[in-house]
Amino acid sequence: MLALLLAAVFPCVAPASAVEDAAIARAQWRVLGWNDACSAALEVEYFPKLGQGLQAEPVETNIGTMTIPPGREDSKTDWNLQLDGAFSWDPKVAAQTEKDLGEAGWSRPGYAETVPENPAPETAPVLLSTSSLRSRLTRGWPGPGWRLAAVNFNPLSTCAVVVYARSSKGPRLRFLLTRVYDPDARRERARAHAEDARLLFEDGQTDAASAEAQTAADLAPDLPIARYENAAVMTLTGRIAPAMAELAAAIRLDASLRARARDDDDFEALRVRGDFQVLVGGKPGSGPSDP
Repeated sequence: MLALLLAAVFPCVAPASAVEDAAIARAQWRVLGWNDACSAALEVEYFPKLGQGLQAEPVETNIGTMTIPPGREDSKTDWNLQLDGAFSWDPKVAAQTEKDLGEAGWSRPGYAETVPENPAPETAPVLLSTSSLRSRLTRGWPGPGWRLAAVNFNPLSTCAVVVYARSSKGPRLRFLLTRVYDPDARRERARAHAEDARLLFEDGQTDAASAEAQTAADLAPDLPIARYENAAVMTLTGRIAPAMAELAAAIRLDASLRARARDDDDFEALRVRGDFQVLVGGKPGSGPSDP
């Protein structure tokens, strides 16, 4: 079924659907882009369980915008397109809707954050909470049956789409658009992810540590320690070439990290490389510049 939906005001949005939760296996979503105000374009898709439809095609697709009007705190949601039901997926219609939104101004990339379900105890108070956003919303926050799953900040980090998933592993997601009143909230959350990466690695959870380190770097590419910790985890997990590029980015942001990297055991695998020695200001070695 294809439906064009009218505007509605909802503080926390879970698109209406004719598809029962029992038929849904997983969700997929993305922020298509931000405009130059507090407004984001979203695409939300739900995929069927075996026997409920084609596994590679969503049985429900929602594409539209969430906007907080000037002088307001609550958001208005316009679902421009909704497709639901088995075999309803129409890639041409979805692509055209995405293109139309981009041309209408929703084209600016934001800063994406995935929130782990089980961060280290030391970082959980920051990562599992939205308190650093200093939101002024007084309603719309999901109850205890929902967990914080992701955040996407607009380019100025003055607004954010906050995504919640059911704590019981259910397929549905809820989306909340809020103004961000702490100018350092994005970087504070990135610091927590970088610390979480370190703690998880020390606990032997290398895959989770790699994911957290990359999240930190993607969330705050302007934060030197986030790029530095990502480079360290990359080195420790054998990704040498990207580690060199990430470490170089960290040092460009903060030259004091050069001396720290020179003596950091995390970069032991890089010390044979001539380009590493040049980067950290040591004596150029005879090792390769490429892996």
